[in-house]
Amino acid sequence: MALIDLEELKSVLGIGDIYPDAEVQGVADAAESIVLSFLTFNKAAIVAVKLESNVATFTTSAPHSFVEGSALTVTNCGSPFNGSRTVTARTDFTFKAAITNADIKEILLKPQGKAVLTSQAALYDTNENARTAALIIAEDIWLTRMGVTGQQGVDFQPAPYRLSRGLITRITGLLSGIMDMESLVG
Repeated sequence: MALIDLEELKSVLGIGDIYPDAEVQGVADAAESIVLSFLTFNKAAIVAVKLESNVATFTTSAPHSFVEGSALTVTNCGSPFNGSRTVTARTDFTFKAAITNADIKEILLKPQGKAVLTSQAALYDTNENARTAALIIAEDIWLTRMGVTGQQGVDFQPAPYRLSRGLITRITGLLSGIMDMESLVG
């Protein structure tokens, strides 16, 4: 399941089947990605990766809480590091996982990669506050994309500012009980 149901989004937008499902799903995926980036998960930002003797070492930007045996989903680290990984060893700032591949010297990641406990993938799918926030963002993304020449939404508000930091401010109240306060820093 996901935060936004495609048929529900079409209904909220009042578009029926006029637009291809792939286009509408792209908007839903973008909105979900934005909302999920602000929510509390057992996660870690990965700043460097390396691979020696089929053991990958992931270096995190802050102490993480993963333990040996944790199943993780690693993203934004490039191949062969991305994917489902199981922690085989850990320190405060690193965790290791088995990956069969040729050795790779340490790579500093910009932007940072991310590791999230796999069991948390659907944690907020039934949370109405998270779902509503995602729908609000999806609607704004859609209106910005489809507004008259991209300059004005259908509610006659200037579209260039619809997707600014003010959008997150509008949904902060909905997410206040589940928001990761560290996501607001920076």
